Amino acid sequence: MNTIEVQFNEIAAKYDQQRPCLIPCFDDFYGAANALLANRPRARTVLDVGAGTGLFSYFVYQQRPDLEFTLVDLAPEMLAVARQRFAGLPGFTFQELNFATQPLPGRYDVVISSLAIHHLPDTEKATLYQRIYEALNPGGLFINADQVLGRTAGFDAFNRQHWARTVQASGLPEEAIERAFERIKLDDFGMLEAQLRMLETAGFQEVDCVYKNLNFVVFAAVKDTITNWN
Repeated sequence: MNTIEVQFNEIAAKYDQQRPCLIPCFDDFYGAANALLANRPRARTVLDVGAGTGLFSYFVYQQRPDLEFTLVDLAPEMLAVARQRFAGLPGFTFQELNFATQPLPGRYDVVISSLAIHHLPDTEKATLYQRIYEALNPGGLFINADQVLGRTAGFDAFNRQHWARTVQASGLPEEAIERAFERIKLDDFGMLEAQLRMLETAGFQEVDCVYKNLNFVVFAAVKDTITNWN
């Protein structure tokens, strides 16, 4: 069991309740995908990569309960929380999978991911983006809500310091704050611009960042050119 899996198995039960304290822009961050999904009325299938407790899938489901979801994650305790979240609802499947090393299952109209891909070094990010491209149906949409490096060292330091101060003032118990600071040491943030280029190299025709608040970003990519964005 790798270090990341251990850390997230341990925090699984408390993960969701801590998210608004650890993500200062919580609602906007998770809601940024809404307009993109509204532009995909014919989409039917979604793969959530590094789904954790299913939080991002939950936000998507609130807008698009017609979709069929496949949630994959390497931490079984996190997936157990996701199973409980969606218990009794049709259209949800779950699979324990290390998305850094294992093939993605199936083909999908939409692939989503949140706060997962930043655990990978850049070489593995690029490989995963290629696999995501291949897992999408023609016209498919990829949405990644994640954290990135600041564009310069000064802004990166500011972003991290601002986040740390916000978390310390959030009201979280001290133990939870310490655990959050330990988990972030496992992260391998990449440059936003570099990741957009990785997506283009993978074959995506339409690539852009649709939301940014300090180091929290949402960027998206489309497998084929969209002729009508209305």
